[in-house]
Amino acid sequence: MQNRYSGDVGDFGKFGLLRYLLNNSKYSLGINWYLFPDEGHNEDGKFTEYLSKPNLKPNFEKCDSELHNKLKTIVENNKRCVQALKESNLFKCKTTYFSMAVDFYPNFPGQTRLSLRKEWQDKATAALAVSNVLFIDPDNGLQIKSCESLNQKKSGKYAYFTEISKFHEDKEFTVIYHHLNRCDSHSQQIKNRAQELKDKINPKHTVFCIRYRPYSPRAFFIIASPNAIEYVRDKLKAFLKSSWEPHWDCYHEI
Repeated sequence: MQNRYSGDVGDFGKFGLLRYLLNNSKYSLGINWYLFPDEGHNEDGKFTEYLSKPNLKPNFEKCDSELHNKLKTIVENNKRCVQALKESNLFKCKTTYFSMAVDFYPNFPGQTRLSLRKEWQDKATAALAVSNVLFIDPDNGLQIKSCESLNQKKSGKYAYFTEISKFHEDKEFTVIYHHLNRCDSHSQQIKNRAQELKDKINPKHTVFCIRYRPYSPRAFFIIASPNAIEYVRDKLKAFLKSSWEPHWDCYHEI
């Protein structure tokens, strides 16, 4: 996550999914932003037309008008940051946020980066211990082969299996954001990544996944403990038959 993304169409999808899964439920939510410093080399985060453009607004607003209005206020007031999202009270359930940035990578040698990342992990684990559901929101998504080590300069943009395993171990379910690429079909990428998560995090847990389609497609993976499998499955199937249906697809579970 970067502050400049706040309120964009990706945020609308991620928060819409979380609100559907969690509002009026017995669960408490913990959000780990994996906050990365704003970058200026691209125009990511610019897709906010869905909030006001006449030919787009109705198709999104009907999905969750309350969420749409909250994000519209943030964008129009030029308060695009995770703090503004927190202050908008997006969730009815108890919600805890971890906003410490993973911003130490350009300034230190590799071994120091590794130590600082471990310190960051420990603080995140402690801060989110009160929640029984977790949302992991890395800038790019799950770790990739070209950035396999936690001490690489770009590793702050990824969530690593070792730390996901630690974060998830006492949760009912964990939701993970992942940006899809062009290396394979989206459907195949989703299936491959789901299998990786099941193998590396907990083979006894079920991994659900769906794709959010608007503009630049993203996948969301949900690792569910045995106690939460039926709940998550029912919620996702209802979600995909709701007013959100035009924007989501590629349901898969393993």
